[in-house]
Amino acid sequence: MSNITKKSLIAAGILTALIAASAATAADVPAGVQLADKQTLVRNNGSEVQSLDPHKIEGVPESNVSRDLFEGLLISDVEGHPSPGVAEKWENKDFKVWTFHLRENAKWSDGTPVTAHDFVYSWQRLADPNTASPYASYLQYGHIVNIDDIIAGKKPATDLGVKALDDHTFEVTLSEPVPYFYKLLVHPSVSPVPKSAVEKFGDKWTQPANIVTNGAYKLKNWVVNERIVLERNPQYWDNAKTVINQVTYLPISSEVTDVNRYRSGEIDMTYNNMPIELFQKLKKEIPNEVRVDPYLCTYYYE
Repeated sequence: MSNITKKSLIAAGILTALIAASAATAADVPAGVQLADKQTLVRNNGSEVQSLDPHKIEGVPESNVSRDLFEGLLISDVEGHPSPGVAEKWENKDFKVWTFHLRENAKWSDGTPVTAHDFVYSWQRLADPNTASPYASYLQYGHIVNIDDIIAGKKPATDLGVKALDDHTFEVTLSEPVPYFYKLLVHPSVSPVPKSAVEKFGDKWTQPANIVTNGAYKLKNWVVNERIVLERNPQYWDNAKTVINQVTYLPISSEVTDVNRYRSGEIDMTYNNMPIELFQKLKKEIPNEVRVDPYLCTYYYE
């Protein structure tokens, strides 16, 4: 994955850490580092998002924004390893029964607590065929009890192998041992969604006036095919370490336009697709601003 970023946005090294694990990741600012006065990020997102509902997202553009708005049990650290998110710790029994202990200070942007019941509701909603989530099958990778029958319509979503032992303890039961189960939980589709907002507003729950989030950011403005603007969520449990105050996503599909707007100072970070010829040219002209990062994905060709 290659892109170019403005090193002057914030102190050298910090921006890299933020972008590597999405802008929502909090950062520990090294002693003696002077941050820039303006902590905002304007980045190209490649195209318009199809949805901000974690259970309706499909592509990279949606995932980028979703990771800023919503936080699951685990998140990826700057090196791509699973690390504590809403869950501050977890354990398992024979890799089949997984127990996650949620942070007591995790809150939604409206100030209400994020609880284990939110995860029960959200995972059941993800699995429910009525939701028609493109990622419902993702739960099958974890072999959660009854997921196959639920997706097939043979059992109700309430039979999914998840339950809240109390407000801050979430238990997942699998049909077979899955040692890597916890690693699956960094995916945005298994983030919690606010039951009250979903049930009150239906498909319009993700509109700026209705949406409730639990990530480092909340939705400030969304103009379709123009921009999505996020601002810091003061209710986020790690808000004190959030460095960037505002993130703006632009849906620029043209790679040439993307780079031109970057070089003119309109955006701080390009999308991750870049023609090899242009990449080689920019690598020579602005070597300190061109980045190539590892990218975990699977490509299918027909």
